[in-house]
Amino acid sequence: MHTIVVGAGIAGVSTAYELALRGAEVTLIDQREGAGLGTSYANGGQLSACEVAPWAGPEVPGLVLKWLGRDDAPFRLRPKMDPEQWLWLMRFLMRCRASARRERIAPNLELALLTRARLAAYEEEFAKAGMILDYGRKDRGILRIFRDAHEFDEAAREAEPIAKMGVGQTKLTPAQCIDLEPALAPAMQRGDIAGGLYAASDGSGDAHLYSVALAEGAKRLGVRFLTEVDVRRLVVEGARVKGVETAAGLVEGDAVVLAAGTGTQALLRPLGHRSYIYPVKGYSVTLPAPEGNAPEVSITDEARKIVVSRLGDRLRAAGQAEVGGYDLTLEEARARSVMDALESLFPQMGPARGGAEYWCGLRPMTPDGSPVLGAVPQFSNLYVNSGHGTLGWTLGAGSGAAVADMVCGSTSQLDLRPFSIRRFQ
Repeated sequence: MHTIVVGAGIAGVSTAYELALRGAEVTLIDQREGAGLGTSYANGGQLSACEVAPWAGPEVPGLVLKWLGRDDAPFRLRPKMDPEQWLWLMRFLMRCRASARRERIAPNLELALLTRARLAAYEEEFAKAGMILDYGRKDRGILRIFRDAHEFDEAAREAEPIAKMGVGQTKLTPAQCIDLEPALAPAMQRGDIAGGLYAASDGSGDAHLYSVALAEGAKRLGVRFLTEVDVRRLVVEGARVKGVETAAGLVEGDAVVLAAGTGTQALLRPLGHRSYIYPVKGYSVTLPAPEGNAPEVSITDEARKIVVSRLGDRLRAAGQAEVGGYDLTLEEARARSVMDALESLFPQMGPARGGAEYWCGLRPMTPDGSPVLGAVPQFSNLYVNSGHGTLGWTLGAGSGAAVADMVCGSTSQLDLRPFSIRRFQ
């Protein structure tokens, strides 16, 4: 069976690798020159099973109003004459309920735990082949810090359902936060830490390095890569997709998996399907980690709305969410606000702007905070693996395994019904 995978980010490379493990012939197509160069390139680096709750929640509408007009606002809406944007926003606002948020936690967590298992399996498979799956993995956990005591208590209550599913977080006093991560001492001295939630089983790593390394593993298994090739449309014959029309010609296959991130919707639209995947722009800054002053534990700063991860000899901070279409312009003020937040959290690092690399990417997000995985109705051989939003790194390997199972007719490792595109219809 020949399967075409469109998109060479975390989701696409993981899917291609999993399909190859099952003996499928695979062609992976991407418009860029290599793997992991889109949204997967410079995200926050967190593998955060304990933070899989959707963004949409009862507090969000009030925060959006509070942040209106601020260039450095963690969330910004830029209205467009785009029906897709307004349909997405309408559904997102409908999900801003505590019950809707809770509904998505269990399936997202199961997918995150499958990702953990698959990453461990990949490392073993690489080792057997005399290779190393090196992506700067750091198993030091993730610490969420809170400036407001009420928000800290509320977050601890919201973490209880996840703990009941076997993934616990430990409540820490400010002093315990510093014992865990001494680099936070200046923040505690300023009164910026009311408490913390520590997920010891979570970790971090470089999603781009992972994509590149797994792509090499996929090539070893026979996956064919077509890079710097634009996908124009899906070619349909009756209830089947015959193949993918590219700028270089038609690529035919027995099955097609769309892992094209924010480009997924454009490929589905002519077929009469809406994925409700819409871009949400995020920013990151990567810089050399100051010796002796940089954190070792990955941090989520709930007050500043940034995440910080140590990636080898580099430090990365990521944040911001902008619903404003497909524009990838890097706005200096937005990028600088992430750096400002990082320097505010770790003032002992001094001016950290030397050698800083700013980046922005378009997260493919659904209104309900879960990806779209599985078969597309009315087509017997078309599948989707996209819409992971901020959780692409956390859910990517598990998504690839689950979708590969469905494509190959293998025994499923996960119930994909909660992720079906049908939930939006």
